[in-house]
Parts: sequence; C-alpha cells; structure tokens
Amino acid sequence: MDDVRTLGRAEEHGFEIALRRRGDGADAVDELIVNGAFAMDSAETRSERLLAESIGPIAGSVLVGGLGLGYTAQALLDMGATSVDVVELSGALIQWAHEGLTSTLGSLAADPRVRLHHGDIADVLCAQDALPGLFGPWDAICLDVDNGPDFLIHHQNARVYVPETLASTMNHLVPGGRLAIWSESPSNQLWYDLLKLDGSATERLVPLMRGDRELDYAIYLVTKPG
Repeated sequence: MDDVRTLGRAEEHGFEIALRRRGDGADAVDELIVNGAFAMDSAETRSERLLAESIGPIAGSVLVGGLGLGYTAQALLDMGATSVDVVELSGALIQWAHEGLTSTLGSLAADPRVRLHHGDIADVLCAQDALPGLFGPWDAICLDVDNGPDFLIHHQNARVYVPETLASTMNHLVPGGRLAIWSESPSNQLWYDLLKLDGSATERLVPLMRGDRELDYAIYLVTKPG
C-alpha cells in the first residue's frame, strides 16, 4: 500500500477537509478528502482541464467556483486568461495554496493573474455577498462545486444548481459569455434547466477509468445570448 501522508487537515462549516499525498517523488498523488469522502486527486485531471477548455479560446476574465486542487484554474491560465477569480468555501484550502502544499496550488497562489477569494460561490452568483475585490461581469464562468448536483458531499452546495441561481449566474456574464459546469455524472435536471436558459446548451460526457470502474463525468455549457 502506498505511504499516505496528511499535508493539511481542518474542520470548518460543519465539515472536515483533508489534503493528502500518496507515494513519493514523481509518482506521488495528491488527493482532497471532504467529510471522509474522496473528492478529487492529481492522478486524473482530464475532466477538470476539459471544463476549462470547454469555454473555448479566451484572453479575458474568468470566474471559477471551487478551487479544488487547482487544475481548472491552471488550465485557464495556460489558455491565455488574463485574470482568474476563484471563489472557494474552504479558507483552509486557500491557506494551503498560499503555503504551496502542492506545486499546482502554490503556482496559482503566486500568479499575479489569480485572485483567491474566501466565500460561498452561491452567494456571489445570487448577488447576496459582494466579496472584496470581486468584480464582474466575466467573459466566462466555470463551476466545479462539490460533485455536481446529484452527489453532494456538502448539501449547502445544492443552492448552486437551482434554476434561480443558474439564471442569476447568466447576469454575471458579458454578452456572448459562457457558463461551464462540471458534474460527477450526467444530470438530466441540470441540463433541462440550462436548456430553459438557452436552447443551445450542451452536455458532454467524459468517460474515464478509476481503478476497475468506468465512469462518465459530464460537462455542461451554455452561452449568454449576444
């Protein structure tokens, strides 16, 4: 069994978050555990990067809901985003990024194009909480919150996916701006609600293997009419 080390652990907002590392050297894998449940790791980051790539070439500003291990935000920078605002509910995760506990998180925290904001993305999208230094509208918004609408670890995050929040989110985009949403599995209700916002909304399935299990992650994309 791989050696497992806890790089950071905290309790906040009624849940426990832990950052762990399995193995050493080039084969080391970082993983995020929330309330004892696996959230994500650095061994398979394809869907996080595809979330960023789904909005298309961009040289503007992007709002990201959920820091995770930083791979979506890093992909946006690699694509040429001039500014990336990341709103993360866990203050501990933001602190670990500033401490550089993983190379990707540390790189993001040190990049002048990135601003890490401690807060609830649902409040921001519903215009209930204006975080200091957070200004829209944005050219694109990428949401990778919890495991998507149907397999929530933290039930407070259900507010992100209700029709009222989705409609309000579109108000934070420039005309022609794109909203991309990651989900652990296809969600018919989410796609239906997005289609009501704009009939061109799309669902893209991302097949991958985790151990001996074949999974289909989903990425949803909707464009604000220009």
